[in-house]
Amino acid sequence: MKTLQIVIHVLPREIDQLERLCNSLKESYFFVKNDIDIILDVSLNLNEIFIDWDKSLIPKDFFIEKFQNINKLHSDWTHKNIFKLENSDSCLGINDKRRNSINDGLDFDYVMYLDLDLFFSHMTLVSLTQIINQIDTDYNIISPETVKLWDDSWSDLVNEKFKNKDFNFFKSIDPFSVHKIVFDNLVEDKIKYKKINNVKFGGGWFNVFSKKLLKFINIPNSLGSYGLDDTFVMMGANIMKQKGYDVSQYILQGTVCIENNKFTLYEFNPYDKFLVDKSFKNKGRDFKQNLRKESNENFESELNKFYKRIYNE
Repeated sequence: MKTLQIVIHVLPREIDQLERLCNSLKESYFFVKNDIDIILDVSLNLNEIFIDWDKSLIPKDFFIEKFQNINKLHSDWTHKNIFKLENSDSCLGINDKRRNSINDGLDFDYVMYLDLDLFFSHMTLVSLTQIINQIDTDYNIISPETVKLWDDSWSDLVNEKFKNKDFNFFKSIDPFSVHKIVFDNLVEDKIKYKKINNVKFGGGWFNVFSKKLLKFINIPNSLGSYGLDDTFVMMGANIMKQKGYDVSQYILQGTVCIENNKFTLYEFNPYDKFLVDKSFKNKGRDFKQNLRKESNENFESELNKFYKRIYNE
């Protein structure tokens, strides 16, 4: 049976989103029980560079207790749970978490990077499991479809129902509508899959990677804790394809996932008045920009190193 390691990075303000996500995964799992083994690999980041715990009204222990309860609630259906409390500099951001998952020494077949603001249908895991059990090559990426995004470079990922929407449509769609969208596609016999020529995906949108591919490309330490990790893997995979490696990306047609841009934590944050969240001031822009500094400075040189490594083999 194939194994799927679902990797999630959580900040304290996102703890309720983690609970929703894990509940959705459990509900979905009963459709694929005995067809795939799921590993939940989750880190709760309690580092004081994010939260001033001394000045916050809710203590750190509240989030630890809730995190541990989520672990307990979801230990009866998973193959394995890896729930970690992070306080050190070894996991300051999503890059660190994803990099650690590549280099953790655990021998699982596939890795999913999952963002906490993603909404997916209960049928998504069904489509994913079916194609995982058909693939027998080493370097693979599997992605669901989504709604109209930013520009035409994302067209391979856009479900046909949204092809004629404008590029800002993703900001207004209700993410809870995803179940009806996928149900309609199922009824209309539009749940299929296709291969695309170039690799294209966005971060933690239910994308699944063969662990062998991630180990081959990896996320360089010099990219730091935040930013451009998905772009590096995407461009690295395209370089491999150009060199003749058998890298395939499969799109789960009709299986739509939606990033929540409508009910965001910027407006619906229950902890706003109770946590002194230094990382969330000015919508987190300044904090993210600071964490992105290393990735912005080192991306081109690291990609050039990877290119030379591939072409000098």
